Amino acid sequence: MSHPFSQGGRYGFLPALVAAISVFPVVEARTWTDSRGRPFEAELVKVNGTEVILTLPNGRSFSMPQSDLSTADRLFLASNGGGAAPAGPAGASSPANLNFGRPWPRDVRMDGASICKVISEDAKAGRYVYESPGYRFTCDSRVTDDALRNFSVMFETTRKFAQSVPLSLGGGRERNGRLDILLFGTQNGYISAGGMPGSAGCFVPSKGVVMVPMESLGLVKGNTGYSLDIKKKNDVLVHELVHQLTPDVYFVPGALGWFSEGLAEYMAATPYSWGYFSPDAYGNAVKAYVTTAGTAGAPGRALGTNIQAPDLRNFFLMSYGQFSGPNGNFNYGLGLLVTHYFFHMEGGGKAYRMTQFLQGLHQGKRGEEALKPLLAGGDYEKLEKEISAAWSRQGVQIQFGK
Repeated sequence: MSHPFSQGGRYGFLPALVAAISVFPVVEARTWTDSRGRPFEAELVKVNGTEVILTLPNGRSFSMPQSDLSTADRLFLASNGGGAAPAGPAGASSPANLNFGRPWPRDVRMDGASICKVISEDAKAGRYVYESPGYRFTCDSRVTDDALRNFSVMFETTRKFAQSVPLSLGGGRERNGRLDILLFGTQNGYISAGGMPGSAGCFVPSKGVVMVPMESLGLVKGNTGYSLDIKKKNDVLVHELVHQLTPDVYFVPGALGWFSEGLAEYMAATPYSWGYFSPDAYGNAVKAYVTTAGTAGAPGRALGTNIQAPDLRNFFLMSYGQFSGPNGNFNYGLGLLVTHYFFHMEGGGKAYRMTQFLQGLHQGKRGEEALKPLLAGGDYEKLEKEISAAWSRQGVQIQFGK
């Protein structure tokens, strides 16, 4: 299973984005929020291309990428004449991107072949660039044609799946019309660029990119470049790709952790085979993934069918550091069970509460205020009983408050 939601990284071979300097009139200090939901007081000085320059109450000035600010703050910058309004799922979705209320897809198929073409191959510089319809793959080693066809289908189908579910995921933080994927020929190269040792891939929120070692795509080095190894399982890095396609507004207090990871787990647990996802509203795939080590060699959380869970309110509001800490495996599994409940089990499978919850996030709601629609006028104890009863009918016993 790919390591979820990694931060940081170095990208020396990514082209820099160049923008003109725009200057704001100095405004009074206001409360800003970074992309991880942390508030701070600062005065806006100016926007310098893709950077924003702020002054803290102690008089110290600093700059930070606009992409590291919350969606609401980036919209504030855009509405005041500087910076571009966030587009796609990396920012607040425009009305055209919102698809709440649409039917849940019964299946998601790749239509036709996914053509992946060579843009440039520079052996001397160790930089190879390939493009499929929705992705740009920048590699430090050459990749053969058969390998390109194989993994581009997986990436494109995942993107189509994300755009098909009625959660307003949109299309990701595109650069020149495509999402960026960085591929590394060695684990050392991957780790040096910021990847976590032992992980099969990671998403870097500040850059909007997914980084993947070649071996995670079932590729081996040969005389003509990296090609498919039919003896190896091609690990589907759906989890990290979903993070790349998820709006910033879903990575805020009240959603960051149980939902942001539960969503990625949900899509990663959905059965996939060569250009085809088969969503399972009944939860059989989710149950197998959470309770066992997976099927047919697939990864799983192995939590068993008798789960002692924490208080639901605390689980929803858990800091991300705590969520992904030593008890991360359990929290990811429980997050998937709870997320699936709101997708398919409550309200006759219409996801009314989830829709209201996500709409609230798009409107700027955070924390307990954002969570109110999930309670539907009740309290956390009532919701715990509802979730437990629903999963009990599927053979999974969840006892909250432990």
